[in-house]
Amino acid sequence: MSKDTNRAGVQSVGRAFELIEVLAGQGGAATLSELSIATELPAATVHRLLRTLIDCGYLVQLRDRRYGLSQKLVPLGDVAARRNRR
Repeated sequence: MSKDTNRAGVQSVGRAFELIEVLAGQGGAATLSELSIATELPAATVHRLLRTLIDCGYLVQLRDRRYGLSQKLVPLGDVAARRNRR
């Protein structure tokens, strides 16, 4: 997404979701540098977004300094799965 800046919407929200998707694609955890490379965003930008997602409870920082998806995402997926079964 970072390459396509012409879309309407809030860029930081799109980038935050991109980070969540990259983390999911990498098994649920990744380092700051891995996320920066995967999203083609500067490490400082990625760090700020990660801190916000941690503050909101959607990510956690693991003991090995990687960032991981948190359990707070599970209920969201459950609701989406139930809705899509209708």
